[in-house]
Amino acid sequence: MSATLEKELETFRRELPRLLADPANQGKYVLIKGDKVLGVYPTLREAVDAGYERVGISTPFLANHIVEHEEPVYFSRNLTRCG
Repeated sequence: MSATLEKELETFRRELPRLLADPANQGKYVLIKGDKVLGVYPTLREAVDAGYERVGISTPFLANHIVEHEEPVYFSRNLTRCG
């Protein structure tokens, strides 16, 4: 893992027990920048979209699944222009 998201991963690990304690959060996705939780979203797509809107496309942020045992998800962003 890149050192770029170390702070966000630290924040996720610290906040995960609190997030899991609320049944409404379980299975959703958390958006984190630095040491701040910016929101909880129903889908990964919504969390990523909110991250791009709130943080920007060139600034790293973390969107992670709120589950006790996480399975890795791999994706790439397609930034090609349409038209």
